[in-house]
Amino acid sequence: MTTKEWEDWSAGWIWPQEEQGTDTKEQRHELVYFRKIFHVPDEGVYRLNLAMTADSRYRLFMNGQRLGVGPCKGHAHVQYYEEFCLDEYLQPGINVLAVAAVHYAGTAPFEMGEDGPISIWRSQRGALLLEAELTDREGNVVEFLHSGPTWKCLRHKGYGLQQFPIVRWMGGLEQVKGDCMLRDWAQTEYNDSAWAAAGIVLPVRDEYGQLTPWQLQRRPIPMLYEKEKSFHRVVRSSKGEDDVMDAGYRLGLEPRFTVHPASSAEGIVVQAGEQMWLELDAGELTTGYLQLELLGGAGSQVTVLCAECYEEETGDDEVRRKGFRDDLRNHVLRGGYDTFCPAGYGTVSQSEVYEPFWFRTFRYVRLEVQAGAEPLTITNFSYRETGYPLQLEGNFHCSDDRYNQLWELSVRTLQRCMHETYEDTPYYEQLQYSMDTRLMMEFTYLLSGDDRLAKRSMDDYRASQLPDGMMQSRYPSVLPQVIPSFSLYWIGMIHDHYQHFGDIALVKRYRPAIISVLDWFGQRLTPQGLVKRTPRQYWNYFDWVEEWNLGAPACTEDTPATLLSLMYATALETAAELFAASGWSQVAEEMRERKTAVNDAVRSYCRLEDDLLFRDSPEAGAETQFSQHTQIWAILAGTVDEVEALELLKVVLEDCSLAKVSLPMSYYLFRALEQCGQYNHSFVLWERWIKQLELGLTTLPEMDSVGTRSDCHAWSAIPLSEFTRGILGVKSGTDGIIVKPYCGHLRHASGTVMTGTGPVSISWELHSDHERHSFWMEATWSRGVTITIVLPNGEVYLLDNGNFETTIAINDMG
Repeated sequence: MTTKEWEDWSAGWIWPQEEQGTDTKEQRHELVYFRKIFHVPDEGVYRLNLAMTADSRYRLFMNGQRLGVGPCKGHAHVQYYEEFCLDEYLQPGINVLAVAAVHYAGTAPFEMGEDGPISIWRSQRGALLLEAELTDREGNVVEFLHSGPTWKCLRHKGYGLQQFPIVRWMGGLEQVKGDCMLRDWAQTEYNDSAWAAAGIVLPVRDEYGQLTPWQLQRRPIPMLYEKEKSFHRVVRSSKGEDDVMDAGYRLGLEPRFTVHPASSAEGIVVQAGEQMWLELDAGELTTGYLQLELLGGAGSQVTVLCAECYEEETGDDEVRRKGFRDDLRNHVLRGGYDTFCPAGYGTVSQSEVYEPFWFRTFRYVRLEVQAGAEPLTITNFSYRETGYPLQLEGNFHCSDDRYNQLWELSVRTLQRCMHETYEDTPYYEQLQYSMDTRLMMEFTYLLSGDDRLAKRSMDDYRASQLPDGMMQSRYPSVLPQVIPSFSLYWIGMIHDHYQHFGDIALVKRYRPAIISVLDWFGQRLTPQGLVKRTPRQYWNYFDWVEEWNLGAPACTEDTPATLLSLMYATALETAAELFAASGWSQVAEEMRERKTAVNDAVRSYCRLEDDLLFRDSPEAGAETQFSQHTQIWAILAGTVDEVEALELLKVVLEDCSLAKVSLPMSYYLFRALEQCGQYNHSFVLWERWIKQLELGLTTLPEMDSVGTRSDCHAWSAIPLSEFTRGILGVKSGTDGIIVKPYCGHLRHASGTVMTGTGPVSISWELHSDHERHSFWMEATWSRGVTITIVLPNGEVYLLDNGNFETTIAINDMG
């Protein structure tokens, strides 16, 4: 189906009509079923193309087949729609299109923890739009299937969300009454005669240019994948060790234990009035749609709690204490849970099925049953893994297996934080923050060369821009938030994309927005030329640091933050490069003049006399603070010359009194080392990541502390950038590709890095024979692409033949 234009849509936005005598507004969140029956002639070849979207989420079925989930997350100015070709699902005779749609509560004002996921945009009411045409082989329309009064619908009157403070950004987890659910409703044989005709909410267009809440655009990224998965094992049971062995067998899992001789794989029976719980392990932290199949059990209650790990029970949702993540003997699973009350039907051939509408994040799941007046049988508990279809082309391997493990954890962490947007934590928030996203974009480029999700993210932030020029720190989000420094990361995103792909058209598109962001800072300078303190309505945040309350030095609560001025100066240089490359040389010159002025102000007012270090605030006194952050960004901003930069780096690496950068902010320490030609000193930094390998993690955590909240946050997946651009040495820029490997303590390394001109594969080895040392390296890349190779002894080669191999004698690896 070709992309639909506004004038092409003939369907109407539909939703159930208000029922007389009932107040549907009492149901904050709505789950609605829709059906459309149509007939396909017995003879001939027919086609069915479909475009659809919904407010807030939908799942599409065709003749009972599960087909797709959507829509792609939009925002205040965009409602994305998906397109499907359903030819292969057509059958002669009766066919049915079926849609389950959820509308989350409106957001005026938004109630944290109760109104559904913050990252899913919605209007004040639900709506479904579907345009479909059944055509013959020649393209003649046999029947229009557009959403309208010919569609039937029915509300699920037992659907709601319950709030849990620990995951309040998700807006509540489900409470579902099984006796209000429908059985076989997506099948052709289902009798929908009691259903009502859908009502038209709004037409797609208004002749007077009055905009609907849903401004349609085609989905910009591929559909998420779904893959059937089974749990790895049952790890704990309310009945003890023997029941653990038996339960795994009865659920059809592949046990790592001896099967109890009296077991059978017919399911787990919970007798009337009995309470039972199981804890299952997926083997690794993952994201997926849970699916629970039950028989009987009327009057029972089933809860499903998803957790990232076992941890200490602190009694406080805001306090986390995590050690070894598999310590199930001494720790518990913590988190919110979905609740399902079975209707009690079900036969041996067909179970009652419960599946939360939105995907869940988990490594461990606790399934708890309180049986009612009749027994309940659990016949199956599984899930369908889901995520962005990231095609992994890049890889890495080296002589230190700890680095190889970190690479594996980093890749998985990135994958689990990629769905319809990049996400900070798939368990807690699923929000797209610009600091996090900039890093994840680069990781994606290096692993796959895929920039589709990155492009939609850059456009999301542009769409979030406020009238004063400031961008929202996370978007899409129905609850606006602003962190001034995060707008500067967005400019970095544009620069990173240009360095990797050379896309001048994208740069030109965003130039006005870049200027608006920089002007916000330029208009907020003190008489000394520093960026003023952050306005009270915005969040004064830079990094999660133990010494910093709420992410910023205490000395910046009422005074300017030196760090913000330095980040502004760095962004001015970044923007200048983009403007110069895209033909705005005069604007580029102005940006560099601004940068020089800011750096002059920082040197004049943010150092004590005759001191090397920059203070976190220009105000000297009892609350003067120093951090690695401020010194690192002084180097990146060009505030200091090469000599002072080296001295600052030495202090950053050796002075333990400085507030320390977090795992994600370490990315900029790596960049400072790289900029100063000191990258070989980076290898000592990996100890912070290596410590995570001792904790039983399958992804990388939000922070490297016992009190970290999330066990999966891709801003920590720094090995993806540093093992490729550092150890393998592949850096892609507008001046071409440079290969300059750093060896550190490693004896060999190999891998493939994706660049804007294709993959670059590197393999190198260090050899020692008595007093003789040699370095061997081989590189392959696309023929005709020029790359510069810099060997450890300083030799430089400029090549375009697609292959290079050499062995050199070395005395000092630097």
